Amino acid sequence: MTQANEAATGRELQRLATRERVYQAAVDEFERSGVADADISTIVSAAGVSRGTFYFHFPTKEHALAEFARRAEARIGSELSVALSSVEDLATALLKIIRLVAAEEERLGHILFRDVLSLYFSPSQPQLSDSGTHPLVHIVIEQIELARDRGEVYGDVEAEYSGVFFLIGLYGLLITNRDDAAVRMGVLEKYLSSFCRGLLVR
Repeated sequence: MTQANEAATGRELQRLATRERVYQAAVDEFERSGVADADISTIVSAAGVSRGTFYFHFPTKEHALAEFARRAEARIGSELSVALSSVEDLATALLKIIRLVAAEEERLGHILFRDVLSLYFSPSQPQLSDSGTHPLVHIVIEQIELARDRGEVYGDVEAEYSGVFFLIGLYGLLITNRDDAAVRMGVLEKYLSSFCRGLLVR
C-alpha cells in the first residue's frame, strides 16, 4: 500500500470513529431527553466535536435517530431469524414478532422506544413497504408468504400489503398504549387475533 493510500485509509478510519462517537453521544442524549428536546450542544460537548462536525455526519437529529433505528431493526431481525426457524404457523410467528418488538421498550426505555417507533410514520423516512430498508417488514412478509404456501391463509392474500399493515398497526398501538406490560400484551394479542382472522382459512 502506498503512503497516499495509507493516509486515505487512516482518514477514513478517523472519520468513522468520529461519526461513531457523535452517534453514541446522540443516543445517550436521546435516552435522557427524547429526540425533540435533545440538545445538540450537549451532544457535541460529550463527543468532543464542533456543531459543524455533528451536522456533517447527521444533518438533523432525526438522521441520528434513523441510524439507531436501522441498527436496532437489524439486531431484532437477526434474533427473529433464530426465533422463527422452527415456527410452522403464522399466528405463532407473528406473536413472537410482537413480543420481541414490545420487549424493546425495556431495553431502550420508553422515551427512546416511542421516538424510534414514531420515526416509521415520518414522511422523511423510507416507507415501510421498502422491505430492503426495513428487515422486519421483510420477515413479516416472508412469514405470510410461507403461510400462504402452506395453505394456511387465503391464496389471494397480498403478503406485502398485509405485512406493512400488520406493522403499522403494531407500531401505532405501541406508541399510543400507556397500559402496563401485562394489559398492553392483552391488547396486542387481541390485535393479532383480529389481524389473523382476516387472513386465515377457516
